[in-house]
Amino acid sequence: MSLTVRIEWEGVEEMATNIQAYGDAVVRAVGQVADYFAPVMEAYAKEHAPWRDRSGNARQTLNAFVEDLSEEVVAIYLAHGMDYGKYLELRNQGRYAIIWPTIEAHLGEIEGMLRSVFS
Repeated sequence: MSLTVRIEWEGVEEMATNIQAYGDAVVRAVGQVADYFAPVMEAYAKEHAPWRDRSGNARQTLNAFVEDLSEEVVAIYLAHGMDYGKYLELRNQGRYAIIWPTIEAHLGEIEGMLRSVFS
């Protein structure tokens, strides 16, 4: 006695379409989170920069922006606009650093918002 088993899948194309749509929605949502936090982080950095201004240039030229590195990768950049910004970040044991402290201050919020996207 031989036994034959046949399995037929229905809706495979629909499932593939739905998976692609979900992935696209996730990428869009991650981009929206980045777009939301870039100006928030820039404002925070400008407000909380620990140095005393001489010309105001270092504070005024702190900037944040979002870049799509690929179809699936989004980056938020927070940077100094003055050449001497690297010295503010690295010299004096980082006493005047603002880039990493700003990132650390917002990581929890960013993570929470991203978790809500994936929930």
